Amino acid sequence: MLIEFYHKTMPPRIVARPFYRPPDESLRYLPECPRQLAGTSTLAWVAIQHGAGIHQGSLNLLDLLTHENRSHPLPGRPGFFAETADPDVLIVGLERRLVRFHLRSGEILETLARLPEDPRVIINDGIGVPGGVIFGTKHLEFSLPIATLYHYGAGLRELRGGQTCSNGKYLRGDLLIDIDTQPKTITEYRYREDAPLEPLRRIAPPGRLPSLPDGLRPTPSGDAIVVAYYNPGHVPDGLAQEIRIADGEVLREWILPGSPRVTCPEYVEIGGRAHLLFTTAVEGMPEETRAIAPEAGTMFVASVA
Repeated sequence: MLIEFYHKTMPPRIVARPFYRPPDESLRYLPECPRQLAGTSTLAWVAIQHGAGIHQGSLNLLDLLTHENRSHPLPGRPGFFAETADPDVLIVGLERRLVRFHLRSGEILETLARLPEDPRVIINDGIGVPGGVIFGTKHLEFSLPIATLYHYGAGLRELRGGQTCSNGKYLRGDLLIDIDTQPKTITEYRYREDAPLEPLRRIAPPGRLPSLPDGLRPTPSGDAIVVAYYNPGHVPDGLAQEIRIADGEVLREWILPGSPRVTCPEYVEIGGRAHLLFTTAVEGMPEETRAIAPEAGTMFVASVA
């Protein structure tokens, strides 16, 4: 019984290793939304903002084989991007609008939609879905439930309000899993194209989550999610967990030495082998924490068996 209890309460732990350290401090501040572009060795990712009080960020293209990174400055703070049918064009959530962005020229081609004007919120995480994108916003002061979930397809449609920091998402059939970071909720909703979201259940009790949940990605099987945790405390290491959707059980954990503010995971292929990659951030880190977390802002990888 003791052995069974140990295995149930102590999931396997994997130590991730540093993979890419952005040479520019501005690119280490708040990296998010890493995604390997289809059919390429390129990891696209956003630097939401380039420092405290700076309202501009960039879209970045990292070669996973050579570690060469190209950075495209943007006229605002990008929250996410999604691929389109055109491999040269991305949809980017930028401040309070959705834009089409050309990868080769680094130019914004057009604005697709604008959110209601509210300087207290900007676009945060999002995902591509059949026929469009689902994305959320965040309250910049991280304290008021005035953020909103949206769907953009033929037009812009509000799915649900009352959030504080809408973050990682996963749509599987008619079920949407969505993270709201500040109340520490990972919620499953019923999603319909012509109706508001219907809350169904919490994937795991908020009190059981070790820190603030940030980005997520589904596992290849689709039966579990990998959740990155942004820990604002004075701690040296970061944490991510694989959580089974059916019952909220933690199946395994990843430790990121020297970088406690983990922002997002992504499954990638590097040299023909599968890896799990994590972005991490420096954002808001006091000097005494940075001293014990020297890898803040570094990307990490772990092999996938």
